[in-house]
Amino acid sequence: NVEAARAYSTIHDGAIYLHMGRSYRVQGLDLDARNALLEPFSGDYFTQARKESMTYIERLHERRMIHGVSLSFGEIAYSETVLGFQRKALQDHHLIDFEALELPTVEFPTKALWFELDDLIAAEPLSLEQLLGALHALEHGQIAVLPLIAMCDRWDIGGLSTNAHPQTGGPTIFIYDGHPGGVGITRRGYDQFARLVADARRLIGECPCASGCPSCVQSPKCGNLNEPLSKRGALELLARMVTRAP
Repeated sequence: NVEAARAYSTIHDGAIYLHMGRSYRVQGLDLDARNALLEPFSGDYFTQARKESMTYIERLHERRMIHGVSLSFGEIAYSETVLGFQRKALQDHHLIDFEALELPTVEFPTKALWFELDDLIAAEPLSLEQLLGALHALEHGQIAVLPLIAMCDRWDIGGLSTNAHPQTGGPTIFIYDGHPGGVGITRRGYDQFARLVADARRLIGECPCASGCPSCVQSPKCGNLNEPLSKRGALELLARMVTRAP
């Protein structure tokens, strides 16, 4: 079973869908009938959807300063449009091709934590390229460790990072429950944000890779296809955060 809100990004036409350790290729998706037709797949590639997404803050529940950032928890509306998907080789993840799709925008309400990094960055500004990569990698790192805090699956969580959110006006990272209405995942992250920061720093910092890999800052479900990412930038932001009083 796949929630309707996630159908376009996971079981679109041509997608490779993994279920119970077996791979299937989607032949067709009919949301009106609430079903998809799949066939067994034994090929040597996987697929990854490219999405355009946005968050809109609907209601603020709580806010506090911690680790040099303004941390909030509340209700948001999340929207995404699947633009297409990549086929990538299983062996070395090299890009095979990209196929465009024309699909409607999906929107659903959920709960989220978000934090604004204006003050953290103002003292030592980063270039736009560095900032975008650092925010994105930090978002992925925190999503990777949140399941250890909230006892959930990584696929139950989504995120968005931006250098200038239209409502906050500055660099902001959102981490949201991937289920309509929310199921309490990001509430746990908000309550234990200091641990979320520490665990993300440990995960990224202890990974032996040079510039980011699937074990630290690359995500298998990233709607931007893991671009841009800066492992070094994420560690710099985390270092600044831990030097501030929690």
